Amino acid sequence: MTAYITVAAGAVFLTVVVGMIIPDGKLNKSVNFVLRMACILILISPVFGIFNITLPGEDGGIVDYDYVSEVFSQSQSAELEKLIEENVGIDCDCSVSIIYEDGSFKETGVTVYAENVGNDLIDEVVSYLRELGYININVHEKTS
Repeated sequence: MTAYITVAAGAVFLTVVVGMIIPDGKLNKSVNFVLRMACILILISPVFGIFNITLPGEDGGIVDYDYVSEVFSQSQSAELEKLIEENVGIDCDCSVSIIYEDGSFKETGVTVYAENVGNDLIDEVVSYLRELGYININVHEKTS
C-alpha cells in the first residue's frame, strides 16, 4: 500500500511540475492531457485488483488451455480416424495427444488401435502417419 501511495503522489507531483514548466500553447495542452490520463490510470489501478482482472494466457486467466487441448485432441483424433480409413483402408480408433506449451498447441503423440493388423499393416499405418507429420506413433492390436 505504501508503494501505491508513493507512486500516486509522485505521478500527481510530476504532473503539476511539468504543467508549470511547459509554456502555454498546444504542446502544454497535449502534455497535460497525457499526464492527467496517466494519473487517472495510476489512481484507479487498485480497482483492477479488486475485480481480479487478469490478461488472457496468464495463470487463472480467461482461457482454460487444458480444456481447449482436450477438445482439440478429440477433434484431431476423429479426423485422423477418417483419414486412415480412407487412405489405408482400416477401421481404427485414434488418440492424438495435444498440449499447450510456450504459447502454442503441440501434438505430442498418436496412438492407433485397430483389429486384425499384421506387421505389414502396422508399417503402412506408421508410414502414413509420418507422412502427415505425426510423431511418437504407436499402433496396437485392438482387443475385445
